[in-house]
Amino acid sequence: MPSKRLGWVLSEYLSVAIEVIGSIAAGVLIGAAILYVLKYNAWEGIGILLSSGFSTPDYLLSRATFIMMTGLAFAIPALAGLFNIGGEGQMYLGGLVALLTSVATGNPILALLAGGLAGAALGLGIAALRVYRGVNEVITAIMLNWTLYYLTIYLITNKFYNPVAPQESINVPPSARFGVIGGVHVIFFIAIALTLIAYYILYFTKIGYEIRVSGLSPKSARYAGINPRRAMLYSMMIGGMFAGFGGALNVLGFTYYIDTMLTTMYGMGFDGIGVALMGRNHPIGIIFSSIFFSLLILGGQNMQLTLNAPKEVATTLSGIIVIALSLPYAYRMVINYIRARRLVSRK
Repeated sequence: MPSKRLGWVLSEYLSVAIEVIGSIAAGVLIGAAILYVLKYNAWEGIGILLSSGFSTPDYLLSRATFIMMTGLAFAIPALAGLFNIGGEGQMYLGGLVALLTSVATGNPILALLAGGLAGAALGLGIAALRVYRGVNEVITAIMLNWTLYYLTIYLITNKFYNPVAPQESINVPPSARFGVIGGVHVIFFIAIALTLIAYYILYFTKIGYEIRVSGLSPKSARYAGINPRRAMLYSMMIGGMFAGFGGALNVLGFTYYIDTMLTTMYGMGFDGIGVALMGRNHPIGIIFSSIFFSLLILGGQNMQLTLNAPKEVATTLSGIIVIALSLPYAYRMVINYIRARRLVSRK
């Protein structure tokens, strides 16, 4: 029996590996064709896109840190059947609360926890509106994203600005900063630890089991004595917490302030959706997909400089590869979701 289980697991991993390799190959070939049509050196461009990011490993891993957290913010609610597009706003709030907590306490751990709790509270609020009032979480999250974007800008510009550099917020005190180890920012290793905690929660705890079962089939979950509503609340709260951690890590361990246009956080909540799908909504997969996504972003920037290509060309190539990697899992996730509900409805 154990040997059969091991064989099944190895077969599953082999299937995923083949799917990922095939998706990358398809994305690369399409990208090369686009470069060729646009009269650029196709293989030089693809080489730069996929390899030049390694020239700055610290920046590569630091950028991966934040989208790793927002990837978890999407993946965990998705396993419960929710679409958390609010990672962006949860990240803003987590960063702002972490900044203010660091100034008040001078303690990086307290500031990190405060940022995570702020994101968790926001995620829980969005889920509560869905569960108890029937308000679609996507609509709520989109409105809150923009509300928090402009609210944060207002507070940084008018209340918590740096008198010496008005385009920045007050700085995180030196005592509350996460530093650098071996040439790499500590926040990357913290993010890895947090992701492993997410893995443990999802696959080794009762809460994680309830989240996963409820997402596969709410009706079956009820038959098993699981409350799908509670699972939704848990999933959005935990997902929001990781997005809050992402904002806190950005402020406490990388920029040490928030600029008035939120340029170091803007868009990373949405990037996390692609990262989660590339990582198959699995915490371990998200670690690797976030690094790969970061590699594409940095490679695209280098490709613009080397080939003198417009930004849109680099963005298109990165997007094609991301879509090629995400689409097979997204398709399978939707099909399984439909099949599970059809099966329940027939019983």
